[in-house]
Amino acid sequence: MLPDINVVTREDLVRLTMSHRLRLNRKLSQHFVIEPLVIKDIINHVPVNSRVLEIGTGIGILTFYLASVASQVVTIEIDGRLVKIAGHVLNGLGNVSIIQGDALRVPWPQTNIVVSNVPYSITSPLIMRIIRERVPGALLTIQREVANRLAGEPGSDYYGRLSIVTQCNYVISILNTYPPDYFYPNPDVYSSLVLMVRKEPCYGDIKTLESVTNLLFRHRNRVLRWVLGKYLGSDSINAAIKVGININVRVRQLTVNELVSLTEALRPYIIGNGK
Repeated sequence: MLPDINVVTREDLVRLTMSHRLRLNRKLSQHFVIEPLVIKDIINHVPVNSRVLEIGTGIGILTFYLASVASQVVTIEIDGRLVKIAGHVLNGLGNVSIIQGDALRVPWPQTNIVVSNVPYSITSPLIMRIIRERVPGALLTIQREVANRLAGEPGSDYYGRLSIVTQCNYVISILNTYPPDYFYPNPDVYSSLVLMVRKEPCYGDIKTLESVTNLLFRHRNRVLRWVLGKYLGSDSINAAIKVGININVRVRQLTVNELVSLTEALRPYIIGNGK
């Protein structure tokens, strides 16, 4: 049983983490939260009595505190060693279920919100699965750079394919940013807590939107006319003009709505070219 979140200290969490003498798997990008502020920020944004799906149980510290506000927590962990430890930490909590497996592959239960201190190696694939599963909301602790990409605005250095597909389906808010020493072992980068709230999708065919943005953002700093001509031919340029797209702007300057219009106009050329 862990102390109440309002009295637990970083020293408590460090001591618990270190007591297991874990040799962490670098390939799995394992970093555990050891700062209570991060946990408070997360649980304060989890709807009371909600069904939570946690990706990456770790040793169960965040899971324990999620269980204090959620009606049910299903948590998925790929590392069998951590599953055993978490089983002891979470022993006696009737509203927690642990699944050992790859969170990118195992079936997901119905949930109100996905919560994860995301292993950095699966950040983009996990976000894409959240989108495809149409999860109502997500609270993710991710690299600050990726958070900035999710919230990136047209023309900025961070704006790209991930920005567009995510913003097409979710309202993105960056809630807080944390230094490396809030986690063990310390990552090499700052981390940000991001809230994703599902909205009506701006385009129903995610695959085609991905195909178009993948194609265009190969040359994000090039003029749109040049990119279309290089890959899809002159007819695609005319199709873009017909739907009111300025073909003389750079790809990174196109708004999400403009890219949606452009995607619909380019569907025949994308499908026909097998892109």
